[in-house]
Parts: sequence; C-alpha cells; structure tokens
Amino acid sequence: MRTALLLLPLLLPASDAAQLGGALPNCSVVFFHHIEKTGGTTLRAIFQRHAQLGLYDLVSFVGRQNRLQLQLVLHRLHSLVRAGPAALHDLRLAVELHVAGDLVFPYTLYYTLPDLLLIRSLLRGAGCRCHLVSLLRMPLLQQLSWHGHFVNVKAPLCFWRSAPSCGTRMALGLTCHDAPRVPPLTEAHALAADGMWRLFDLVGVTERFDEFLLLLSDLVGLSPPP
Repeated sequence: MRTALLLLPLLLPASDAAQLGGALPNCSVVFFHHIEKTGGTTLRAIFQRHAQLGLYDLVSFVGRQNRLQLQLVLHRLHSLVRAGPAALHDLRLAVELHVAGDLVFPYTLYYTLPDLLLIRSLLRGAGCRCHLVSLLRMPLLQQLSWHGHFVNVKAPLCFWRSAPSCGTRMALGLTCHDAPRVPPLTEAHALAADGMWRLFDLVGVTERFDEFLLLLSDLVGLSPPP
C-alpha cells in the first residue's frame, strides 16, 4: 500500500499566494510532518540554521500523539491569536512533528491533524502565514534505508517482506519500528492518507528535495542560504 504525491503545492488563498517570495514575512508558522527516512533530518538542519541566525524559531521532535509539547505550542499560538495582530508581529516558527506512533491507532489522523487545521485557519484569519508540509520517499528506497538504520537493532530485511508501507503508516501516526508485529494496512488506510495529504499545503518527495526546498522557501518565507 503506498501513497505518492510529487511536489504538490495545493491551492492557497489569494492572500497567501500574493505573499510568496521576497523578504522574511512578518508572521509565518510552518508545521513539518517528519516521516522517517525521507530527508527530514536535513530539513530540520535547515530550520536549525535559520534558528541560529535568529530568522526562525524551531520546536523540534514534537510527539505525533497529541502529547504535552504539541499542546503547549498550540496553546501559545492560540494565545497570540487572541491577543491581536501586535502579538503576532515578527512571529516566525517551525514545528517539527516527529516522534512516537501507535501500533494500531492512527493518532495523527484523528487527533493531531484536526488541531493543525484549526490553528492554520485561525492564524491565516489573523493575517499570518501558516502551512502544513511534509516529505515522502519511494517505498523501496525508504525500506532499504530503514534496513540500514535498524539492521543490527530490530529487524533484518527478510522480516520486512510483508511489512506495510512505512510512509503511509507513519503519515497516519502508526508505528513502523516493529515490522514483524504490525498488522497490514487496508484500502481504508490508503484512502485516509491520501485525504490527509490533500489537506497539506506542500508534500514533496525526497528524490526531488532541491525543488521541494525552493517551493518551501517561497511558501513559508525562508531566506536564501547564507
């Protein structure tokens, strides 16, 4: 089971489209749904460099199961929206959703995504950019990368023959770390993942990372590399 979207920037409100490019935005929040083994660590490093330069703030390794850290971030953003436009001035924040998943329950789909859609709507209504972005990878290359990462720790490659797509599982908030024990995905999972990606603003593929980064930079207001 697989879901593949090639650099799909979804339709944006005219106000957002008009802001693409140019100087650093006055207000921009981006939530990066980090699917393991897709180049997400490289993207995190780019956000970290922007944070070092004082251009963006970064909250990294936020749990995907609606845990305390994400709730703190969302609470802070809700508070800023309620405080008015002045409170959002010079807010530039990247949030990396990265850790934890459940064996059978798709936490990201049912719990995290609705919160992200709500805060995106509120921030945009307050005149702030807010985008949901992610990266996917060709399933075979992702599986091989998983094998190289865990070969001496968890599961050799031969155990992965019947394992479901890690990309789809982690997108929904399901674990892929215990491949021999995970139940298979169904067509409903594939449809759910496809529907979720269509709610994102930008979904790229690792194999075209440079193009993804150019689109992302325009979308969220990253500066050119120093």
